[in-house]
Amino acid sequence: MSWTDNAKVVGFVSAFGAATLMGFVGFFARHINAQGDVIAFSRMMFGAILFFFILMRLGRLSDLKKYKLSPSMIASGFFMGTCLSAYVAATQHTSIANAVFFIYVGPIISSLLAIIFLKEPLKPITLFAISAVFVGMLLIVGLVKFTPGGIEVGISFSKETFFGDMLALASGVGYGLFLFFGRYRTDVPGDVRSFWNFVFAVGGICMLFIFTNPSVAQMTATDWVWWIAIGIVCGFGALSLCTIATRNLLAVEFACVSYWECVVASIIGILIFNEPLSMAQSIGGLLIILGGVSEMGLGLVNNLKNRHKAKVVTP
Repeated sequence: MSWTDNAKVVGFVSAFGAATLMGFVGFFARHINAQGDVIAFSRMMFGAILFFFILMRLGRLSDLKKYKLSPSMIASGFFMGTCLSAYVAATQHTSIANAVFFIYVGPIISSLLAIIFLKEPLKPITLFAISAVFVGMLLIVGLVKFTPGGIEVGISFSKETFFGDMLALASGVGYGLFLFFGRYRTDVPGDVRSFWNFVFAVGGICMLFIFTNPSVAQMTATDWVWWIAIGIVCGFGALSLCTIATRNLLAVEFACVSYWECVVASIIGILIFNEPLSMAQSIGGLLIILGGVSEMGLGLVNNLKNRHKAKVVTP
């Protein structure tokens, strides 16, 4: 990667921004007394509404007709909505560790699909990065712990949590498919693509409402304020940046950066909720940071070397 490639710079910056804002999901969700799909609906609805008004303000509503819909655009939005809704629902029926593990299999799935079907390359530095961030995720969410007797693996399954585990698995597969289908139709502008993503995500969540039958009767005025806030910050903000990132990065490149969300969530837990951080979690966070910036750092180094060589050969 050359850092003279503006698309790559935009992609990495957008990916880090998206992962940062996604890390605030838990912070907002803790202040909302509602089911997970109700919270997910806010994130999708506000994204669709705000992008509609942005396009209208810019006089570009005609672009919604100019760029024809395709199956990949519909699928990307549908899986975006259903995977996030399934994830939050999974946290109510299984352990948080299991839910996080399964949804973060998603970036690995998208990377494999992109390598197989889109023929995206897998460079050694990228393989190192994706391995580092995945191991870091296992450490930071507590699935792997250091004990006096050795290493303890915390993931567990039982009949009681089977339904929640299947929801979590569905969220991971959905997340991977969302990222994979996001690699298609890179000709569509980011704001147009984001609008359709949010629209079809809303449709996917509404289909789930048929089975979950959610209620908002228990929500207070304070709950609604937080519900609106998560829609704007973690919906409109995070997921629109995610759409921009998937247009400009290879699937595996985005996957490496997406795990930064785990670090942000941990920092919020420490600073706001006074949650402890173990040595294993600290190492996990460092691995995620190392993996997330390794490819960017290598690209910067190579760019500086190329500039230096160019100066040397210039008479």
